[in-house]
Order: sequence, then structure tokens, then C-alpha cells
Amino acid sequence: MSEDRKKLSNPLTLGMALAAGTGLVLMMIALGIGVVQPNAAGNAVGATFALGLVLFLLGVVAWAVVTRPFAHYDDINVPMDTGHHGHDAHAIVVAPPHAIQPLDEAPHAESHP
Repeated sequence: MSEDRKKLSNPLTLGMALAAGTGLVLMMIALGIGVVQPNAAGNAVGATFALGLVLFLLGVVAWAVVTRPFAHYDDINVPMDTGHHGHDAHAIVVAPPHAIQPLDEAPHAESHP
């Protein structure tokens, strides 16, 4: 059984991501207007920031409820491949550091005690 790994193939999660992103953009615009226009109406800037914050929080919470990333946690200690073929042929052997010699140095006998 194959699981769909394309996160944007679901229009619901795409909509939640767009809502959260729109909220972030609204908050940045409100903060930018507040910095550039010091005499701007405080209520309008505050309302724009609050609307952006609400959109952002709704998008993030809805995404967490729908996708449940905490339930689908990828544990690095559990192999994804269950072993339908032998992995011993693909084993990587790592040499200890003292066994590795540079290519430009030939092995030689130690001349000093």
C-alpha cells in the first residue's frame, strides 16, 4: 500500500497553509505601516495585526489537527525498509582512522627509536 507523500495534493492543507501565510503577511504589513507611518491610525494598524494573528493561529491549529504531525512522527531508530531483500550485501565498512594512509606517502619503517 502506498502513502501519498505530496503535501500540496490535499486542497484542505493547502488552504490552511495559505490562511497562515496570509496571516503572517498581514502582520508584517501592519508592523511595516506602523514603522513607516508614525501618525497612522493605531486602531487600523492594531486591527490589521490582530486579524493577521488570528488567521495565522487558525491556520496553524487547523493544520495540526488535520495532519497530526505528532502522530506521524518519523523515528530515526526504526528502519523504514522492513527487509524484503538482504542488506548485508550493501553494508558499509568503515576503516579505523589509523588504517587510512594518504596516497602520497608510502609505508616506511621507523628509523628513530
